[in-house]
Amino acid sequence: MMRPDLHMHSTASDGTCTPYELARLVQRADVTLFSVTDHDTMTGIPEAIDAAYERGLAFIPGVEISTEGDEEVHILGYGVKYNDPVLTAFFDQMEQERIKRFRTMGKRLIEQGYELPLDNIMSSAGASIGRPHLARALVAAGYVQNTQEAFQKLIGKGCYAYVPRDYLAASKAVSLLRERGAVPVCAHPGLIRWPIEKLLPMIKAWQDAGLMGIEVYHPANKDNYAMWDRLARERRLLVTGGSDYHDGSPGHGLIGETIPAWRTAGEDGWALFQAVRQKN
Repeated sequence: MMRPDLHMHSTASDGTCTPYELARLVQRADVTLFSVTDHDTMTGIPEAIDAAYERGLAFIPGVEISTEGDEEVHILGYGVKYNDPVLTAFFDQMEQERIKRFRTMGKRLIEQGYELPLDNIMSSAGASIGRPHLARALVAAGYVQNTQEAFQKLIGKGCYAYVPRDYLAASKAVSLLRERGAVPVCAHPGLIRWPIEKLLPMIKAWQDAGLMGIEVYHPANKDNYAMWDRLARERRLLVTGGSDYHDGSPGHGLIGETIPAWRTAGEDGWALFQAVRQKN
């Protein structure tokens, strides 16, 4: 049976493993179909393709797009072409916005007495720099015990150093992915901070824009797997799932973690695989 984990991050964004290292962990976890879905960048995909090929693993190129500003709605795109000029230009613009936000937040921390080598942090990060890189630097410097504390006290929403994201409508990201031959999926709906009465109509609007699936089997949804599974299938949307692996620390899952609770993992993974093949 196909064992999918369709959501993980590499050093190209805010993960701590290279795509090659992720492939090794994927194989160790007996996962047979995986996707690297870095935040707002496709730069890790070529290495991930090579790593999957070398280990005989099925692989779907992916990306995770940050939308809706502070509302933290993420859209996964499966089957993206990493050399697509339109998507490349789109993510290049997002990278510049991320750099601007990172520098503003870093300067605010420095103004408060936190000594952080911003240029060094940026040079060691991937193409998709963000708050996790600041959080890890704060931990390394001994200012906080862990990254969760960094977010809660220093760089989370409502904290002095926090800077809002530039707004991007989720429907725009969905439409762009569909136009470029990818399969758009709503990531971890359990992390979206809207009340369900607002979220459900928004999912309908995103579906009208071209949304093709919901990430049901994500650690953030584990108390409501049945509800999200039923909703996705009733709306004839693909059911996907993944660990959202970053580095093995609390707050994200471990590779393959959601498979035991995902009884239809093989069929759903194959359905996504087929949808990607049809789009391409």
